[in-house]
Amino acid sequence: MNLQDMRSITSVFLLSLLLVVDGSYAHAQSDMPSAQQIQQFKNLPRAQQEQLARQMGFDISILQQGQGGTQAANSTNQAELVEREIDEAQISEQRARQSVVQNQARELKPFGFELFQSREAAAAPLSNMPVPPNYVLGPGDSIKLQLFGKETGSFELSVNNEGNIDVPDLGPMQVAGVGFQELKQLVNEKYNQQKIGVTPFVSMGQLRSIQVFLVGEVFRPGPLVINSLSTITTALINSGGVSEIGSLREIELKRSGKTVATFDMYELIVNGDTSNDIRLEQGDVIFVPTVERIVSVDGEVRRPALYEVLEGDNLASLMRLAGGTLPSADTSAVQLVSAAGGKGLSVNSVNLNTSEAQQISLRNGDFVRVPKATLEFSNAIKVRGAINVPTIMADTGRLRLSDILSSQTVLANTDLDYGIVARRGRLDAKTQILQFVPNEIIQGSADINLQAFDEVFLFNRVANNEEDGIAQQVADNKFEDVGEDIAEEESEFLENEENSRFSPEAFSAPSSVTDSRKTLLAPLIARLRNESSNEHSMRLVEVKGQVKYPGVYPLPEDASLQNMIRAAGGLTEAAHLEMAEISKLVVESGQSQTKHEQISLLNQLAMPEAQQVRLKPRDVLSVLRIPNWYDNETVELKGEVVFPGVYQISRGETLASIIERAGGLTQDASINAAIFTRNELKERERENIERAIEDLREQLANNNLSNSQFSRTIDYDNATRVLNDLTDVEPVGRMIINLEDIVAGVKSEDVTLKTGDVLTVPNVTPAISVIGEVFVSNTYRFDERLSIDDYIERAGGAREYADTSKIYIVRADGSVMVPQRTYWFNSDSESMLMPGDTIVVPRDVTNYDNISLWQGITQIIYQSAIAVAAIGSL
Repeated sequence: MNLQDMRSITSVFLLSLLLVVDGSYAHAQSDMPSAQQIQQFKNLPRAQQEQLARQMGFDISILQQGQGGTQAANSTNQAELVEREIDEAQISEQRARQSVVQNQARELKPFGFELFQSREAAAAPLSNMPVPPNYVLGPGDSIKLQLFGKETGSFELSVNNEGNIDVPDLGPMQVAGVGFQELKQLVNEKYNQQKIGVTPFVSMGQLRSIQVFLVGEVFRPGPLVINSLSTITTALINSGGVSEIGSLREIELKRSGKTVATFDMYELIVNGDTSNDIRLEQGDVIFVPTVERIVSVDGEVRRPALYEVLEGDNLASLMRLAGGTLPSADTSAVQLVSAAGGKGLSVNSVNLNTSEAQQISLRNGDFVRVPKATLEFSNAIKVRGAINVPTIMADTGRLRLSDILSSQTVLANTDLDYGIVARRGRLDAKTQILQFVPNEIIQGSADINLQAFDEVFLFNRVANNEEDGIAQQVADNKFEDVGEDIAEEESEFLENEENSRFSPEAFSAPSSVTDSRKTLLAPLIARLRNESSNEHSMRLVEVKGQVKYPGVYPLPEDASLQNMIRAAGGLTEAAHLEMAEISKLVVESGQSQTKHEQISLLNQLAMPEAQQVRLKPRDVLSVLRIPNWYDNETVELKGEVVFPGVYQISRGETLASIIERAGGLTQDASINAAIFTRNELKERERENIERAIEDLREQLANNNLSNSQFSRTIDYDNATRVLNDLTDVEPVGRMIINLEDIVAGVKSEDVTLKTGDVLTVPNVTPAISVIGEVFVSNTYRFDERLSIDDYIERAGGAREYADTSKIYIVRADGSVMVPQRTYWFNSDSESMLMPGDTIVVPRDVTNYDNISLWQGITQIIYQSAIAVAAIGSL
């Protein structure tokens, strides 16, 4: 038997004896072995563990359960967590009380407090993180010991309350207060001295928890349990952080009654410096004093906030805390508001670009505002309209218009006869308009030296000269029509345009290549209106009449007649070259009056441009139209005409002459059924229908609200049906004519034509139509033996709501004949019914208020239906 076997037998014997002595054997069948017993079992070889487990009557798997139970027990010893919802507004309210400008300061966030916002779990070092070599062991820690060589084994040794661990085969060892690196050396030395051939490996197991105290201006004062590797930051975060008036920069760590460290949390937040965030020990005290110095930083900085500053901090260090200034900041005019020692407040303008300013010391309550710089291009030239160049061009000091405008940059739709440069320096009060001919710039016969803040306009010669919204109103406003409401809208429009004229917005402005004259000129027109005063007339002129783009235009320095006609796109084909008129506003004897001057465009435009008449502010140039000039006036002939179609007409031409030009009427023409329509009559009918609808709705509403015993009851179902029928009526614009007399040459019956007139000559089938309040509206073959009543009976007779006393006949030519009751049964229809007639049985409206309204409405519906049916039958 070798020495190892003897040791094993001895261990088994001693373990069994220990169980008996402890009284554990008596209840081994029902209770688990103790942790000490399990540890001794783990030190035995596997075979002896199984043998002893059988003898004692328990399952060997409790060894693993014991290990898990130890882990669970240790894991319950977790760090405490205090939940806190950070109310930044409340914190700002408290800290802003120290500011000299409280109202503005309370709008700022308190810097650094977001670190204390509630979280789901306590902040603690990771369980698998390396233990630092200088970690000092204490009661509650556990050491993992693994043996290799002649003997093998794995042990977890807990540091007891006396600071000892029980090293297998070597006995107890005092480790409390020993560093982790020192412990490894001690264990190695002990095994080298007492266990030859055995190599130990030491690592940390479970870490102990410690209790520290937080006092002063903290959210939750008192004791706090944390992990033994925790630092000042960990403790503050888990305890909810500092109070509204607590310091984040002068946090003291006290150990054994002495201050061992002062922690500045800003160093961690701003610079990531943890050098002073030292590890805590059992019984440490964290003291948070009241914040002494609060400085507010607002404006163009990266982190506007309420900051705590230390004694000796200056403006430069404050700007570093705020993350520095933004590119938009005006660092030459920073405002520093301070208390003047009981004498009120003082404000100083500081240039941060100087070293002296950066060294200015800060005091409690200071308020620093970094203003926004003027965000305008200082050397820019703006180009708008029909040209392919960037919107913003740099002024090099030698830039000329020809450098921008060339055959490569103009577009196919660029107006090569009109362009302007609007010149107004940044501090100028008035705008100067320089007009040029783009084609002359391209050819090299003219040029303009450009300056910073110039605006170059190139116009589209084919774009629609219309615009929606305020731009249209501004461009269309006549000089005498500038009302108060329009002026207010124009002022807002101008303000928006001027604010963005040379701002960064202009750099990213949408393309204006397809913009019309009105769109491009509206901001400039609004500006020139705004610049006018009793000393400076409004430098605008109006060009109207026979020009391509009538409107209001800026008055250039060289306001020749030719230039203003170029601005309006040139003359139209209908322009009267012998006659034009310039209207001028003249003030005499304190009163204004308008004078008119007639000029010959032909004579003026034949002169050299320098000798032409000059227009002045507020002048109105009217280019008249050639008398009797009509662009395209047409009428249309339909139906039974030899040559139907669209015909061009001349001024004063009549219907008889156009029928003659069309070859006359065919043999099948029903001349008495002709329908003549005119657009202006159609519009008038539309207005009458809309008025009738409105009146009908008003009557229905009044009747519905009236409770008078004298009000007549309205059948609302029938009334609503009438209203719907009226809404569906499409105006025809029919004018009753006697086409037979017109063709026969009766001049008194002839009609002078207007553009859009339409003559429809149908071939009427010999039939009689019956419509209105009959059971079946229909058309029947004309029979001269039948009377009106016979046709109504064929249509099923009159309905309940028919007014048989008001039956009337609509002739094919549109005229209306009201027969007498005595003729209804007269079979001699030669003087009564004719082919193409329509018998109308109207609705009975005698029970309605405003009978004439209802009668008119029903007549509109029926007659419109007859005309539409006649035209649609072709």
